[in-house]
Amino acid sequence: MRQTAGMGVAVVGLVIHFAGCASRPYEQDYQQRVADFRGQAVFATLATDPTEFANGRLKLRLPSILGLPQEDDGTKIRARPPFVLDFPGYAAAYEKLLTANNVQLPVVLTVGVVPAAERRHGDVERSIVEQVRRDEAFPKVDWERGKAVEPVAGGPAIWDVLSLSGQQEFESTVAGNPDYKKWAGRCEIWVSADPKQEACTVLALRVPDDVANQLQVPVSEMIELVARTVEPVAAPAEEPPAEPPAK
Repeated sequence: MRQTAGMGVAVVGLVIHFAGCASRPYEQDYQQRVADFRGQAVFATLATDPTEFANGRLKLRLPSILGLPQEDDGTKIRARPPFVLDFPGYAAAYEKLLTANNVQLPVVLTVGVVPAAERRHGDVERSIVEQVRRDEAFPKVDWERGKAVEPVAGGPAIWDVLSLSGQQEFESTVAGNPDYKKWAGRCEIWVSADPKQEACTVLALRVPDDVANQLQVPVSEMIELVARTVEPVAAPAEEPPAEPPAK
């Protein structure tokens, strides 16, 4: 009788064992799908498809709240931060006007791409911080270096960050008329700092405090999400010139 009971316990154990083995691939697949979903959900505030910059040398996903690219003649403070008008590698700027107390204020993302063969990222950062320090609001600002992110498209994993909080000029719009004045705001400037990168990416996100609560995520989180989607695209290899036909 004891032998029969023992055999029964063993059979039950084997059934549980094999059932566990059989369920393991399903569990792994399920966990992977959950991880993929969570990963996609994190980027839900960005556009689904990437946008190309610098003649296709760079791709990234823009915040979905932003509109069409802004025209820029090198001086308009809606396209470039007013304290970095000489924006390294300026490629494009995208904005969204948000309303607070009957005043429209712009949220702007500016993108620059600087080939490493022209300037290293250290030179890019010096150019930026020297300009910013000329503004009376930020005389002693400096870079937070070595911020690590998890890229999703093979882009840079290390960035240097300049965080500027305080009074800064925005082109607000009142009753359809532009009005240049200073508003409390936040500007985050990110420069890709991977030592072997072929091009340095420069991102600047500017948001007036009065409309920051209308964003889906905080300013620092939004620009980090954009940085994680940066994807450098290698230039196509040049084909050697065709040899002249033999005579």
